[in-house]
Amino acid sequence: MKKRSYPITNIGSVSLLMTFIVLCLVIFATLALSGALSEYQYSRKIAEYNSDYYEASNTAMQTLKEIDELLCDAYDAPSERYDTTMKEKLSALKEIDTDFTRNEPTITYLVPVNDTQTLRVVLTVNMSPQTEGGFLRITAWQKIPASEWNGDDSLDLITF
Repeated sequence: MKKRSYPITNIGSVSLLMTFIVLCLVIFATLALSGALSEYQYSRKIAEYNSDYYEASNTAMQTLKEIDELLCDAYDAPSERYDTTMKEKLSALKEIDTDFTRNEPTITYLVPVNDTQTLRVVLTVNMSPQTEGGFLRITAWQKIPASEWNGDDSLDLITF
């Protein structure tokens, strides 16, 4: 009787199953690594944005403190000269815009957050020399775009 010879490259079902499992593990590990890397980059961007925003907010608070100190100095002047003293002291600050044409005068200043956004602060000045509500109140503290958006509304659907 002849002995049967088996081929040398015998691939059994266990070997196929192990190859499939290893391939699946490599694919899932690659996907997990890719997801973790994208989450890390996103969280780094958010941390950088928050850091920029809080630096701008601190700068805005410093400017607010300077304005409040100037208004306090103007309040110490005689009450009939409060308006003119306040205007003179506020005109010394270069980075602010004042509007005394309204019933409630406003002070506006901008602090850059990053290349695309700016922090806009609008303060309303208490014109009466009584400071029960303080010298001023914050009317707006908002982020605005640093540049104006110019959208392209034209559609070239058919060109000849």
